[in-house]
Formats: sequence, C-alpha cells, structure tokens
Amino acid sequence: MHGLRARKREATRSAITSAARRFTATRGLNGYTVEQLCEDVGISRRTFFNYFPSKEDAIVGHLLDEFPADALAAFLAGGSAGPGGSAGPGAERGPQGLSRDLLRDLFELTCAMADEMDFTRENVHALIEVMKVEPQLMIKMMGSAESREHDFADIIAQREGLAPNDPVALLVAGLFGNLSRRASHRFFSEGNTLQYRDILAGHLAQARQFFVYSDLTYEGTR
Repeated sequence: MHGLRARKREATRSAITSAARRFTATRGLNGYTVEQLCEDVGISRRTFFNYFPSKEDAIVGHLLDEFPADALAAFLAGGSAGPGGSAGPGAERGPQGLSRDLLRDLFELTCAMADEMDFTRENVHALIEVMKVEPQLMIKMMGSAESREHDFADIIAQREGLAPNDPVALLVAGLFGNLSRRASHRFFSEGNTLQYRDILAGHLAQARQFFVYSDLTYEGTR
C-alpha cells in the first residue's frame, strides 16, 4: 500500500512539473496562473502547494529534491564508521585521511540524483525550451546546485568522521560541486547528445589528471 501511495504521489508530482514546463514554454512564466495549471492537471490549488511552493519550483521539479535515501545510505556506508575517521568495512584511506573511494562515491550519489530527476532526452528538451523563454530559471537551477554544496559538505563530514563545517569537507564539496555545475551546463546546452553521467565522468577524469600531473607543491606546504 505504501508503494502504491508513493507511486501516485510521484505521478501527480510529475504531471504538475510536465504541465508547468509546457505552459511556460508556450505562454511564459507570467502567462498562466497556478489555478489554470491545477485545472489542467486536475488537482486543487491546495494539492499544488503540497508539492511545490511556487510555479518556478514546479518547473525545476526534482532538481530541488533531497538526496535519494538508498543512494545516500550507500554513500555514508562507504566511509568512516564514526567520529575520528575510523574506517568502515573496506574503506581504504588516502594520505589526507579521506577514504580513497570518496570521489567515486560522490560521483555515484550525484548520478543517482540525476536518475531520480528523470534526466531523459525528452525532459531535457522540455527544460531547454522553458529556459529559452525564461532564462532566469537557469540561474535558479544553478543557484540550487550551489546551495547544495553545503548539504554535500555535511554528508562528506558525516561519512569521513569529520567535524561539521570541517575545511576539508567544504573543500571537497566545493571542488566536486564545481565539476557538477559545469556538467549540468553542458548537459542542458542545446545540441547536447551526451548522458549526464558521461559528461560528469569526463570532467572528473580531467580534474584527476590535472591534480596528478601538475606541480601543486608550495613553500607553505612542504
């Protein structure tokens, strides 16, 4: 019964997002009301606001959601067992005390989020059409991604047994967040044919090569 209820909620949520994108692409963000959107979907105004606080949020949809529960649990299980950085099962650690699989697991968590957002070609095309009409929505999407860095820093600290707001966790979250935003920009660009996973993997591979082959040793760190 719980699974059926969840599927019904997801179907309603998806219908709202689909209609909001369609209306915005053809009429502009100010060319329709929440009431008209609700009438098209067949829901009440109250139901709409149970799912989204605004039309803009309905258009963005899953991009503002929480971490997928299963993917988050797998990410946290891959690091430390608790405060102090004691490694969990199979968590090999690098010279900085971070688990060696941290970037790989961040990659998998981010891709799981993209999968839950339903990044199909059809949905990507719908978003591109919307952003042509209302380009400020890209700013909202990118802004939500930037604020998500703090969430990533929190779960990195939790996984690695670090204190909240630890500089290392913030640094890793910032670096990975930048790669993720660059991947999103390319993914949503017109004419793109690559999957988000492949774009992000390419950016991550380039970053690895840079840090491996560049001389990043300075006087203050020797």
